[in-house]
Order: sequence, then structure tokens, then C-alpha cells
Amino acid sequence: MRVILADDHVMLREGLRPFIEKISPGITVQEAGSFTEAFAQIEADPAVDLLILDIKMPGMNGFQGLTTVKTKFPSIRCVILSAVADRDHVLEAMRLGADGFIPKHLSGSAMVSALQLVLSGERFIPSMLMDGGSVGSGGEKSGTGDLLGRLTPRERDILHLLREGLPNKVIAARLDVSEVTVKSHLGNMFRKLGVQNRLQAMRILVDTEAL
Repeated sequence: MRVILADDHVMLREGLRPFIEKISPGITVQEAGSFTEAFAQIEADPAVDLLILDIKMPGMNGFQGLTTVKTKFPSIRCVILSAVADRDHVLEAMRLGADGFIPKHLSGSAMVSALQLVLSGERFIPSMLMDGGSVGSGGEKSGTGDLLGRLTPRERDILHLLREGLPNKVIAARLDVSEVTVKSHLGNMFRKLGVQNRLQAMRILVDTEAL
């Protein structure tokens, strides 16, 4: 697995590298100090699994660097790294093809989980988008317990198996259903919980158990 970490701050790259190396055994991490440098590395060898881009570094021009990579190398998973994670920035990045948006204040372990999620084929959106909770038909905010109450027994089973870090194939075998059925349940579950991915669903489960 090959990852390119592009950020113009050397100390930040040095701080993040040990966590990125925990994503997967045998991972190769290349560093770049600008978008131009990172893009040159990709053009020299397009076999890149994950590209982490600092939104403010030289050459990015807002999200132009992201769109350039996604246009020419659409199979590369791209994550935006930013010190500012406001809602508009996050939504714009995702609209332009980002596979994840990671605030720089995120803890190392949370970042590892987020990157693993992105590499599994899903998208990561910061929990700050979920801070307001879900709004019910009467305008009230629903608590996490109310959200879980919307799930079917099967969806709750799958949610608890997700917490074990099991892939869809293993979950399907555990429940004696097809992998397609598991994916369908996941889609319904994410919609009911108002989340985008497994990590956010796990947070709701953990918050509920902590009540």
C-alpha cells in the first residue's frame, strides 16, 4: 500500500507519519511539501492508494488540486487535511470528489480509523456535521437512544458486529445472509441514523452505551 502525505509543514508531516504507518502492515509513506511535488510523484508512478492533501499548502489553489487529481487519477482515494473544518468547506470538498475530510485537531487514533475507513471504500465526514443531532418532524432534536430505536433488530445486530471491526463478508457469514443483504441493511441503517459511514454509526452506538 502506498500513501502520499502532502503538507508544507515538515513538523506536521513528521507528527502524522507514525500514525499513517499504522493503517496497514508494509505501508509505504511518501512526503511532499506542495501539491506540485505530490502530483509529480503520482505522475511518476500512479500506483497510489491514498493521497492526503493539506488544503492550504502551495499549489492547491483551494480545491483545485483535489479536482485535478480526481480528474486525471479518479481511482486514487483522496483525503483533505485542514486546520479549519467548517461545514461549507467539508461539503464542498465532498462534492468535488474528496473521499474524506480530516480536521488537523483530530486525535491520532481517530485519524487512523478515518483513513482505514476511506481505504475500505467508504467516505469520512467529521462528526461536527452531526453535532446538532437529527431533527424530528416536530422540529425537536432526537437523542442517540431515539435514533437507535429506529433500527430493526437485524440492523442492530449488524451495528454491533460493525463495532468488532468485521468486514461485510464476515458479517454476512455470521448472520447467515448474503453480502448484498448486509450492504442493503447498512444503507438503510446509515439513512436512519443520519450518518455517512461506519465510524459515525459507531460513535452513535458508543454515545448511547455511555448514557
